[in-house]
Amino acid sequence: MLGLMKFLTKDSAHSVGDDIYPAFQISLWNKMSHPENHFCIRAERGKGEAVRRAIVALGLLDRTRRVISEGGFIYFPVTRRPEPDEIERISKAGEVLVNPRTLPEISPSCPKSVKEFLQGRVPPDALRSLPKSYDIVGDIIVIERLMPEADPYRKEIAEALLRLHKSVKTVLIKTGKVDGPYRIPVLELLAGEDKRETIHSEYGIRLKVDLSKAYFSPRLGFERNRVASLVKEGEKVVDMFAGVGPFSIMIAKRHRSKVFAIDVNPDAVNMMRYNLSINRLKGEVTPICGDASAISPKLHGAADRVIMNLPAQSIEFLGAARQFLKESGGVAHVYLFSGPPPIDSAVRKFAESASRVGDYELVNCRVVKPTAPKEWIVSIDAKFKQL
Repeated sequence: MLGLMKFLTKDSAHSVGDDIYPAFQISLWNKMSHPENHFCIRAERGKGEAVRRAIVALGLLDRTRRVISEGGFIYFPVTRRPEPDEIERISKAGEVLVNPRTLPEISPSCPKSVKEFLQGRVPPDALRSLPKSYDIVGDIIVIERLMPEADPYRKEIAEALLRLHKSVKTVLIKTGKVDGPYRIPVLELLAGEDKRETIHSEYGIRLKVDLSKAYFSPRLGFERNRVASLVKEGEKVVDMFAGVGPFSIMIAKRHRSKVFAIDVNPDAVNMMRYNLSINRLKGEVTPICGDASAISPKLHGAADRVIMNLPAQSIEFLGAARQFLKESGGVAHVYLFSGPPPIDSAVRKFAESASRVGDYELVNCRVVKPTAPKEWIVSIDAKFKQL
């Protein structure tokens, strides 16, 4: 019987039915007539899992095609036409029927990382050196830096980022350190639209940002949310280095507070004014263009809280910050660069200057983000006591 089955399976257009081989049915078409056909094995739904295991055990399951269910049956794609002895082994799990049927292909899964996109397209040392993180500002990606091994493939990396993030239109890379009075980085286009302006959303606020005219970091979103949650109704706040207004607007979005938002960059202040117009606020924000030290005498003793997001120079402005605070005291949120160990180093650096300004209590200290090897931005919350 097996010899007859083998002959019919390979070379005949006939079928072998229940009357010849009662354990299973086989329906086979001649290879010459249907050379392009794939094959599948049909099983009753109740026996599907047992049949699947038998097919897998024989190495026959075609994983490039879909298993489908129709009526009371399940159809399993196989890589080739099974031999009669293989069918006999599968049939022990349940009655089966072999059909010359092409089941749908499985669409390849979309890569979930830049590394998956670039696998096989760039050398292994470049893959190992891909950037671990990057900033997304609205529909713009900003890469901080590329390792030497990855730099020759910057265009390929940028194109992969565009494919990975469907809503992103532009990929930029920083070509120099953030420097100068306005802290504006030099940015080079790698892929996509040649633009620097976008609308960024975070924690319920929207911000117009032009990265060629003002500094902005999306990585401080958590900090802005944290500080805004600490503000109490009716407080007066001075945002000493406000930029396009993210701290100030997030506070006024949530609280009926008065915020004085100061920045020395006129372009940043203009963007802040626009951002005030596109957000519905509970509180009030007053944009001020100027140097915080020069403005502090005019707002002497006005604030319950000050925000000092200028990591490179914030320590130098502690005197002005104390002037902004009420004589009864208040809280300063200070951001500064720190070396290793980041917390201890930041606390020592802060204490050296703060002790000359007035008595204070350290309330909180946390690492915000790394900025370079062995360098971090650290936030310090300090409560200055009554003068």
